[in-house]
Amino acid sequence: MRPLLWGLLFSCLGCGMWPGAWAQFPRVCMTLDSLRSKECCPSLGVEPSNVCGSQDGRGQCSEVRADTRPWSGPYVLRNRDDREQWPRKFFNRTCRCTGNFAGYNCGDCWFGWTGPNCDQRKRPVVRQNIHSLTPREREQFLGALDLAKKTAHPDYVIATQHWLGLLGPNGTQPQIVNCSIYDFFVWLHYYSVRDTLLGPGRPFKAIDFSHQGPAFVTWHRYHLLWLERDLQRLTGNESFALPYWNFATGKNECDVCTDQLLGAARRDDPSLISQNSRFSSWEIVCDSLDDYNRRVTLCNGTYEGLLRRNQVGRNSEKLPTFKNVQDCLSLQKFDNPPFFQNSTFSFRNALEGFDKADGTLDSQVASLHNLVHSFLNGTSALPHSAANDPVFVVLHSFTDGIFDEWMKRHKPAADAWPEELAPIGHNRMYNMVPFFPPVTNEELFLTADQLGYSYAIDLPVSVEETPSWTTTLSVVMGTLVALVGLFVLLFFLQYRRLRKGYTPLMETQLSSKRYTEETEGVQAIP
Repeated sequence: MRPLLWGLLFSCLGCGMWPGAWAQFPRVCMTLDSLRSKECCPSLGVEPSNVCGSQDGRGQCSEVRADTRPWSGPYVLRNRDDREQWPRKFFNRTCRCTGNFAGYNCGDCWFGWTGPNCDQRKRPVVRQNIHSLTPREREQFLGALDLAKKTAHPDYVIATQHWLGLLGPNGTQPQIVNCSIYDFFVWLHYYSVRDTLLGPGRPFKAIDFSHQGPAFVTWHRYHLLWLERDLQRLTGNESFALPYWNFATGKNECDVCTDQLLGAARRDDPSLISQNSRFSSWEIVCDSLDDYNRRVTLCNGTYEGLLRRNQVGRNSEKLPTFKNVQDCLSLQKFDNPPFFQNSTFSFRNALEGFDKADGTLDSQVASLHNLVHSFLNGTSALPHSAANDPVFVVLHSFTDGIFDEWMKRHKPAADAWPEELAPIGHNRMYNMVPFFPPVTNEELFLTADQLGYSYAIDLPVSVEETPSWTTTLSVVMGTLVALVGLFVLLFFLQYRRLRKGYTPLMETQLSSKRYTEETEGVQAIP
């Protein structure tokens, strides 16, 4: 089976300035001067000289550090894609924040920290099962998503042309547009998986910065953290947390695809969302990948039709089972060479779904994350458009919950992540594309509590990992019996030795025969 394949042009809307949402690119830096100088180091506050909050000790304008270690995988081009050595094709100087300060102007705190000096641990927000939310919590989550779909992002804009055409045909007009908060979330995912543009109708498709490699877990973790923080600010609720959908039901139905949650199927056209759901009117962006490739351009946030879940088009697929999750969590290695979709006994590859849940490779089988996207079908089945479906949020929240559980159980060292020779974008120190300011994979290879959130989730280990009480009792009793037998034997030998006296060591007959030699008719092992 072929491996699973994987905003809105708002007219001028009033925008306030919220510091700290991190992705591509801050509106304040998308000026002709900033793009020509390739420097994005905004001032913090009203004082122009307080660049990157330097006067407050928050940060400095510094050269961008980009990973130069060799990569592997199918992307064999060099200097043809604007995501190589991200983000140096656009900016080579950005704010580098000190301590726990963060954001494009160092005006915010890193995830999990708060206070005027970002030196106080923030109380973690708790991500709950979407089915466990109270009616009020459920309405807040669904309402926040819908509001984010209709609200222009206050800080960030999207580029509509790749790096060589970013300043327009005359070199004087940056090719950027505003988009909504949620559509920006969609655009980020699209940009990480889009093809390399080599010319009209000549894309290079073998490239993916957020899938098919180790960065799958950290990229999507950061993606969710970014959305969660934006929704916290949009709702004015700092304790707001994204819920998760425990998709490991083994059923052939989507239990979050209801009008009370993320939208049931429409009766007259089951591929559309029920008109009783607020998501029935959601239109999608970044869906026409072939058209962008033909025109050598980027998704510009224009709406391209309604959200779809083609559930009737499924081939009797069933969702993953809880046993699949347990098998995946039992895998010891975070990833294995070649750190790609054909890695075996790799936790990351099993979670992503290219391996079977137990880590064995079967190209005909999709598992866990990939299987769920395939099961939902429609918009969710294609990586460049999948984030349009709000199910994407709760699906990936549960996927991140599994990742967090694995991190807590296995406590991997930093070098469990390959420093080099992963696919492009997936080396440990690579800056994740297209987040801005730069953030590496290594910075997200942590347990969730270190990033200011946790999961209200119970993922007990499998029977194979944890012996039952009867098995444990049997082992203990067997050990005791063996010890008693050994004690009796030693007592008997000591008694004989005292009766007969010691045999001098020089007189003992020590055998010089090797295990591989013949012994009384038993053939040697070749």
